Amino acid sequence: MATIPYYRYAEAEGLAKQVYDDIVRTYGATEPHGIYQLMGHTPEFLAASWTRSRFLYGTQSNFSIKDKHIFTLGISATNNCEYCVRIHTSRLRGLGMSPAELIELMMVVDLVNGLAKFAEGTRAGDGEVLPVLAEEDAEGRSSDFLHEIGEAEGNRVPNVIYRLMAHLPEYLRASWDRAQRCFQEEGQLGLRMKLMLAYCVAATVGNDFHVRLFSDELRGMGVPDQTIVEMLLVIDLACGYNRYVQGLQTQQEEKPFGPGAEADKTLAHAG
Repeated sequence: MATIPYYRYAEAEGLAKQVYDDIVRTYGATEPHGIYQLMGHTPEFLAASWTRSRFLYGTQSNFSIKDKHIFTLGISATNNCEYCVRIHTSRLRGLGMSPAELIELMMVVDLVNGLAKFAEGTRAGDGEVLPVLAEEDAEGRSSDFLHEIGEAEGNRVPNVIYRLMAHLPEYLRASWDRAQRCFQEEGQLGLRMKLMLAYCVAATVGNDFHVRLFSDELRGMGVPDQTIVEMLLVIDLACGYNRYVQGLQTQQEEKPFGPGAEADKTLAHAG
């Protein structure tokens, strides 16, 4: 159960009541989300939080509403926030997202979380704690795999992650195959969206190596700085909300929605 009681809609007064009314109008619900009825104890914070949510999720801007929920779901899964995972999965289903798209979304989350921790553990790109192998220094299958990776990346030197993995060639092979499957094909979500999601996950984990790697990839595709900044705004808001509901132990079944109010509702109704 939540560690503090909800400030219920029926009891709300003043600024909290004004914000609750706007939330209810926006969602077409009978009550605000549970997270907002916990914020209602601090009306000024509630108002500021709702304004940010409306700004980010209630306008098309550089991204569609669906794009923003994709980012937020990946961030929330990375932060292990069940409450937000369920909410944003529901939003995406309401926006027509298929099971295959959801699986590909989680494939990116899985891959980038693992690579980010590998990079942290080896200090990749930042004074590595293991020797970094070049193709000419590697032996046998590792050398062959590094050569294949270099060719696939336009005859560039493979990035340091793969040159560290070359100490264990079978692991390098499997890791490269997974990365190829994720980022060398358009798939369900499209390569641009998958790289954006990867950037959001890397920033959420706090891994410098992959933040730089994916931001460089996006800039190489012509993504402007303004678009990257907007992704950072989504990361900022989502991570804060993740920690808020986790810290107060908000349970999914405690969400005070009215009958059917949750289904397929999005902030696209904000206009």
